[in-house]
Amino acid sequence: MKHDFIIEGWQLNHNDRPNAVTSEQQLAEQNYWVHCDRSSAEFEHWLESLGFDESIIESLLATDTRPRFQQIDKNSFFLILRGVNLNAGKEPDDMLTVRLLYTPERVVTCSIQRLRAIEAVASQLKKNKGPDTLESLVIELLSQLNAKIESVIEPIEQFINAQDNDAFSSDAIAEISVKHRKLLRLNRFLKPQLYALSALSKNNVAAFNDYHVELATELDTLSRIVDTIDFYIAQIDVINNRIAQINSEVMNRNTYMLSIIAGIFLPLGFLTGLFGINVGGMPGVDNPNAFYWFCGVLTGIGVVALVMFRRWKFL
Repeated sequence: MKHDFIIEGWQLNHNDRPNAVTSEQQLAEQNYWVHCDRSSAEFEHWLESLGFDESIIESLLATDTRPRFQQIDKNSFFLILRGVNLNAGKEPDDMLTVRLLYTPERVVTCSIQRLRAIEAVASQLKKNKGPDTLESLVIELLSQLNAKIESVIEPIEQFINAQDNDAFSSDAIAEISVKHRKLLRLNRFLKPQLYALSALSKNNVAAFNDYHVELATELDTLSRIVDTIDFYIAQIDVINNRIAQINSEVMNRNTYMLSIIAGIFLPLGFLTGLFGINVGGMPGVDNPNAFYWFCGVLTGIGVVALVMFRRWKFL
């Protein structure tokens, strides 16, 4: 088969083992799934040769789109989904797009970068396991996308739950900020994805009537994921408020102590300044014990100030 843009191709025969698509003849038949490289110009030409509407082809090839569902007719639909980026050196929350076009004859998916959910589905087919119909393949892809998202969220949950609300290190504060950003970026696409799956479920595509329970399960799973993300975003807001409160308390306590110290040393500084002025000679110059008397007076004033601050409950 000369189509280099096809990354995975499988023909699904109900209750029979899946067959890898290796020939042009298989592409002319029905019940096959192909996953394609969206960046290939040949992919666009192939879609045109299949007679797809121009608007559908444009949607499949669009550069950057949010998750959405579009019903083409009672038996066909177009779906844009997002999956976490588990490629080496990438951030999982930098979510990847996968487009899915379903017709009774075929399922066409496409992306630019590797998507682990797609690879997981293909791996099952290579082992003669997994989906055996186009509809069950769509359900399995949704399941794999949800599973990969959960694998990213789980360590974030564990980190947030492990935080002590009364003690935060500088490293923990920095990491909390990173986790917050990750959750916000995930939420940006997963909420529209939830609406897209909800639309798929409500539009009653004829071929999916026998898969209503499975589709509802994946919709419920994604709904739970979104609720979990919302909860931990709110939890981080509470933690950030607690951190701000702790910092404010520390600052207020330090300011208060500095005010107490200033209150004690203010009269002492006044006296030392007063005795240090050289107007008509410095007092006590002729008395060898004057310095000691002066220090004693300053000590006495300091003690009196401390006693008064304690009596007034400033200390």
